[in-house]
Amino acid sequence: MPTPVALLLGSSRTNGNAAGLSAWVTSIFNKAVAPTPDAPSSTALSIATIDPHAAPHPLGPVTDPVMAALTRDPAGYASPAVRDWSAFVTAAPAFIVLTPQYNHGYPGELKNALDQLYWEWHGKPVLVVAYGARGGGRGAAQLKQVLAEGLKMRHTGEVCVTLPEQYVRGEARVKDGEDEFLKAYEEELLDAIRKLVSAIE
Repeated sequence: MPTPVALLLGSSRTNGNAAGLSAWVTSIFNKAVAPTPDAPSSTALSIATIDPHAAPHPLGPVTDPVMAALTRDPAGYASPAVRDWSAFVTAAPAFIVLTPQYNHGYPGELKNALDQLYWEWHGKPVLVVAYGARGGGRGAAQLKQVLAEGLKMRHTGEVCVTLPEQYVRGEARVKDGEDEFLKAYEEELLDAIRKLVSAIE
């Protein structure tokens, strides 16, 4: 079975909206790759959520003594965790980055995860799904610059989700992806995922 498309969570916050939104993205992804009368054969693609708290995600700062751009052979990484991360990224056919916007940018832990590697990201299709009180557009724009220009990934699109105030400043959280406000973004995300899938070689 093909290696799953990686759904990379940009936040390690435990009481945030990432878990619920990842369930929503996964649901829409499965709909996007499901067989249809026009395309009865399944693409056999699946999706796997990459939690910042669990392997193979190397949560933490970049500490390797050699910059990633100078490391062509993964055996050259000093950290076994980074070598595992390298193997995972190399095998993944594409990425969906699901990230909140913090103070007009994206989280530091996401930047660290990206900066652990360099060559492994080249040419990988990537879709950004950003969210926040104002839709996450500023964070998505910064991330696009890093992914497309810095890491030479193939940025296929972005979807920016505006969270209702009670999901940001109140106690409400996205739980299972069935929240009413998400319905306004379903078709946009469905189209974006189909575009991502079509970019997989």
